[in-house]
Amino acid sequence: MPSDPPSPPPSRNRAAPKPARGPSRATLLVADDDDSVRDFVRIVLERAGFAVVTATNGRDAGHLFAATPSAFDLVLTDVVMPFATGVELAARVRALRPDLPVLFMSAFAGGSELEPHPLPPDEPLLEKPFPMAELLEVVRAALGARNST
Repeated sequence: MPSDPPSPPPSRNRAAPKPARGPSRATLLVADDDDSVRDFVRIVLERAGFAVVTATNGRDAGHLFAATPSAFDLVLTDVVMPFATGVELAARVRALRPDLPVLFMSAFAGGSELEPHPLPPDEPLLEKPFPMAELLEVVRAALGARNST
């Protein structure tokens, strides 16, 4: 009895097709040194249809951004992180893309931990912990404001 030819092994290098980029498929860079916060934010944003790239600190996020600044539609960063703060990351991002929305998040919104890392005036700050709905509302508002200018 003839046997079927063996199936070729699955390709590990095959890239998944990328969805068309549009308002609902914006690419966001998320930087936070807390694994649980970073994972929560990534999952919420991906389920809402966003593409998400994550970094564990400001330095790594800065390198990711500098490598392909046009790839990102928004940066969401913790304020207090090792190697480079969110404020330092925002300065680096804005040096390359002054029009790009940068949103800050922190568990220390009213505390002395933010004093050495003052946010620029009128910067949006998500206070941790924040609900999914608030995260999505702030992100969509920032992207909408950018797209309407």
